[in-house]
Amino acid sequence: MRRLTTLAAERGGLIPTFRLRQSGLSPRRIAALCHAGQLTRVRHGWYVLPGTPNPVVEAVRVGGQLTCSTALALHGVWVHAAPCIHVAVNRHATQLRSASDPRRRLEPLDPDVVVHWRRASTATTSMVSSVADAIDDYARCAPLEHRAVAVDSALHRGVLSPQHPAAVALRPLGVIGICESGTETVFWLRMRRHSLPVTRQVRIPSVGRVDFLIGERLVIEVDGREFHDRESSFDHDRDRDAQLSILGYRVLRFSYRQVFDRWDTVEAAVLAAIGRGDHLP
Repeated sequence: MRRLTTLAAERGGLIPTFRLRQSGLSPRRIAALCHAGQLTRVRHGWYVLPGTPNPVVEAVRVGGQLTCSTALALHGVWVHAAPCIHVAVNRHATQLRSASDPRRRLEPLDPDVVVHWRRASTATTSMVSSVADAIDDYARCAPLEHRAVAVDSALHRGVLSPQHPAAVALRPLGVIGICESGTETVFWLRMRRHSLPVTRQVRIPSVGRVDFLIGERLVIEVDGREFHDRESSFDHDRDRDAQLSILGYRVLRFSYRQVFDRWDTVEAAVLAAIGRGDHLP
């Protein structure tokens, strides 16, 4: 198994058949390793180790490397969930296969695969595009808000250079890596049109950081993920809200689903609070 791990490390997880043979493994031994679950054949001439994430296996099976939103998610970057995999392939590639069956050719309009054609591909040296390359593909594939969320997340995590073209292009929108979740980035982008005095990630003594502070007194908190219902998290959030109220702040808290599915209500609630002067000293 150590030998297989070493071979996989040579090409970012991929093992070509010729390297298995060069290492002394016969075709029969390779077949036995596959049967034992120690090796997985993903397409003709290529193998991966067990435990390789399924989207990665599917991308290799197609004939390229994982990219765009699918790769960004694997890198831990906040992206909107995609119903299909995105695969980067060399523009001269002709032997593309189905993501689910290496015996079938990839159909031109396969709903499960989005192909990104590249002048050059590193598919034989890495199974997953770098964050920078995946952002490049995402910038050509996703709407503005989605791109901004991904770039903001990548900047916040420190996995994308602030000088990357996508980051530079979005800087005028305040996409500079301050927000800690995609939900926060969406709230920030959508409220910018109202030209409100909004500050992000503000530290309040005895409370800690809050997501947004509008003016001097209106605190906005948004849940970073779709599922935020653990009892400990719920109690902690309410304790913070109570402490903020004691300190004289007005708190509005919105869930992930409210921000993404019921934005009109979120927007109306914030503007109503502003209209009452809840943000003023």
